[in-house]
Amino acid sequence: MDRRRLLIITQILAAVLALILGLLTSTGQVRVWHIYAVTFLSGAVGIFDAPARTALIPLLVSSEQLASAYALNITWRQIATLAGPFLGGIVISVFGISASYFIDALSFFSVIVCLAFMRARPSPPPEKKESPLQSVRSGFNFIRENSAILGLMSMDTCVNFFGAYRSMMPAIARDILGTGPAGLGALLGVPAFGALVGSGVVMAMGNPKHKGKLIIWVTLLYTVGLISFAFSRSLALSLVIVFCLGLVDAIGETLRDTLVQLITPDRMRGRVKSFDQVFMSAGTYLGYAQMGTAATFLGIPGALILGGSLGSAAVLLVAKFARSLRTIES
Repeated sequence: MDRRRLLIITQILAAVLALILGLLTSTGQVRVWHIYAVTFLSGAVGIFDAPARTALIPLLVSSEQLASAYALNITWRQIATLAGPFLGGIVISVFGISASYFIDALSFFSVIVCLAFMRARPSPPPEKKESPLQSVRSGFNFIRENSAILGLMSMDTCVNFFGAYRSMMPAIARDILGTGPAGLGALLGVPAFGALVGSGVVMAMGNPKHKGKLIIWVTLLYTVGLISFAFSRSLALSLVIVFCLGLVDAIGETLRDTLVQLITPDRMRGRVKSFDQVFMSAGTYLGYAQMGTAATFLGIPGALILGGSLGSAAVLLVAKFARSLRTIES
């Protein structure tokens, strides 16, 4: 379907959800279950939004510009990650919580206006009419039969699952590094600065060749960084390491998105990104549970070393068996 129209619908729904919270809060009617319900629905809207957004970009720029476009996308996302909480805190302190929801709702309409004036190349019409179940099955079969995409998703899922170090940050700050809230805030914020630099590196590279090999090496470097983080007992050194983790993670994510979109036909792009998002989310959130369980038995450093080691093994296995990923020229 028309991805631009789908994005307009998701932005309208997101604005309505923010407006509902604003009205409930301003009238004093808000309850905990309201927040749970809106959060659940926001997540559902996001599941439609992210694949459509990612699949729309190849219709806006040429294939040579795709890596730079995804890098720019990550850059703005990291800027929002850094600036959003800061601006939100100012709005809440000056105008109150309900005003922050109304401003949030208003912000979506600026995106809707941009989408309304956006001119993208039209998607080719579908080859045949499919039911939702057939659509899911064809997307799954396409991924299963494409060893490069399957290898990328498998590698990303395993590294996210075994290397979910962010869930341990509060305990690392307090028990390992002996720092307080300020140190914890720095540990959580510095990777975003690293990601900004990483996306800038990709933009400077332009359209690098042999993206498959680059992704393997960058992801392997990420897992080695996790192991190094386990041995750090210095806040300064830890900040340097998590900065580098954010940097290589952004490079890897940008190159992965670019390569997947390049080798996926347009009619499959939304489905492939949807599966990718499911695997990525499952790996991350289940990884939080895995990391906490491992830390219970092995301690935090032991859990990080184990996670980094298993992540490295997953990368090496994919590099060995997904030969097409290593030989891709683009």
